[in-house]
Amino acid sequence: MSAWKKFNKEVVNKAAKATLKYLDPVMLHFFENCVSCAVCETACPYYAVGEEYSPVNKAETLRKIYRTEVNILPKIFPWLFNAGLPKNTEELNRWSELAYRCTNCGLCYVTCPFGIHSGEMIKVIRGFLYKTGRVPSILKAMIDMETSGMFLKIQGFIDLWNDVLEKAKKEGGEISFDKEGAEYLYLPSLAEAMIIPESIIATVRVLNKLGIDWTMPKDPLSIRVPVGALAGDGDSASKIVKRIYDYIKKIGPKYLVFSDGGYPYTVFRFDLPGIVGEKPSFKTLHIVELVLEKIDKLNIERGDDKITWHSPCKMGRFGGLIEEPALLLSKLSSGFRKLKSHGLFSKCCGGGNAIACVTFETMEMIGKLSGMQMQISEEEKSFIDKLERDMFVASKAKIDEIKESGADTVYTACVGCIHTLKMATKRYGLKVNIKHISEIIADRIK
Repeated sequence: MSAWKKFNKEVVNKAAKATLKYLDPVMLHFFENCVSCAVCETACPYYAVGEEYSPVNKAETLRKIYRTEVNILPKIFPWLFNAGLPKNTEELNRWSELAYRCTNCGLCYVTCPFGIHSGEMIKVIRGFLYKTGRVPSILKAMIDMETSGMFLKIQGFIDLWNDVLEKAKKEGGEISFDKEGAEYLYLPSLAEAMIIPESIIATVRVLNKLGIDWTMPKDPLSIRVPVGALAGDGDSASKIVKRIYDYIKKIGPKYLVFSDGGYPYTVFRFDLPGIVGEKPSFKTLHIVELVLEKIDKLNIERGDDKITWHSPCKMGRFGGLIEEPALLLSKLSSGFRKLKSHGLFSKCCGGGNAIACVTFETMEMIGKLSGMQMQISEEEKSFIDKLERDMFVASKAKIDEIKESGADTVYTACVGCIHTLKMATKRYGLKVNIKHISEIIADRIK
């Protein structure tokens, strides 16, 4: 059954009022201080699709809600103040289209002279849409499976996870599961097993080569935290994060290690205290940070292959790990070269913020693993079809940049980035390998 619901005025009004809880001083700054200078426009990957997808235009949907709900005159004279809510199915469709043309990559934020983060405003709009029943069915299914724990009972997922662990043990050595008191706790997700199982296998190899006291969960703790937040369901995301946090406290590590440099890394490094209401006792690391910390003690065999680094927006622009991966790769190969946009303004892959999840290819993959046939309406099918086409337009700038670099292999560290780049390079006929950075680390440590 499709999760894509029909327009309901009462539901829309109720969802609009629910957005008011996000109107804090920071959001008020985003709301009030944009001067429409358009500096952010060309930075946004979806501006290449059309001018209507500029960050300001997409964020304007939230401003329309706040003008309507907070101020008296816009409520009375909405046409004078560009206020108002969607009044029919067509307008709600349009708002949905705008909200799912944002990867929340942060490029609008770092280019804005006033520090306005349109991506965070659009995140609230996704929450509004979720409450109106406008959520892609694949995301709703993943949220339901994750919050209920049903993903742990689906045989296809279980077999996949166990197969990855068996390969990891075969190639990387013994794994100590759920070991309380271990110094390092490695937290891979089911999404990594589905899309980039090599990242888990290689990270196990690296952890064992480092000779540290580490452990990992015997069973996956999530599909990929925070699925709910990406679709606007903050409550389910908080529920899953708290569940995982309880497991972490039970293990009691000094360090939490991620191979996924996307949302899981930033959620547990930065957002966790606000979700659980306390300061964690452990430090969150990406595998890149851990290896660099111990690299002087490692025997590295340096190659000369032509490689480059694609910086995941969360790990790089939001997490601050911009130069560390480049430094590490330069130590692993003399053929390393930076992409043209390397740094704070690194171009987005175009598929972040769950956009690459809302594609027919992803739906088919999850359907085969779960044995669940996704039933979607013609209206939602049209939405996905256009989103998929637009995603490839948005990804072209990154593909062109990779081609220009002359690299044979692109390393990165985000499930979404790898999934998107593999689809996009195939679409544009670019013959280049897309791999997780743990793979080259594991191969180069003797």
